[in-house]
Amino acid sequence: MAKILQTKTVKTAENIKKISLVFFFVLGITHIIMGMMSANNYLMPISIVLNRVLDIPFAMSGLIYALSGIYINLPEKRHKIAKIAFGILSILILAGLLYINLLIPDKPPITV
Repeated sequence: MAKILQTKTVKTAENIKKISLVFFFVLGITHIIMGMMSANNYLMPISIVLNRVLDIPFAMSGLIYALSGIYINLPEKRHKIAKIAFGILSILILAGLLYINLLIPDKPPITV
């Protein structure tokens, strides 16, 4: 019974890895395009808002992809420790990103 449960958690981690890769690509491409659009003054209100909003989901989807890949390749004896460590690491990185976005002021755009 425990063996079946372990294989289900690995399959779930594989599915999470596949989905987070799709989110990583979609959010990354959108974030980069909006950054280029805001740098070139195209669709200014939309591009600036999306560029500033998409950085945390982009980073978190990359983190979930990386950690699920590590989790899949770990031996089954270490899955419990990995879940705790990855949870703490994810919370710390999310808190750091929120701190950077909310408490550090943005530089005003340079006007010529």
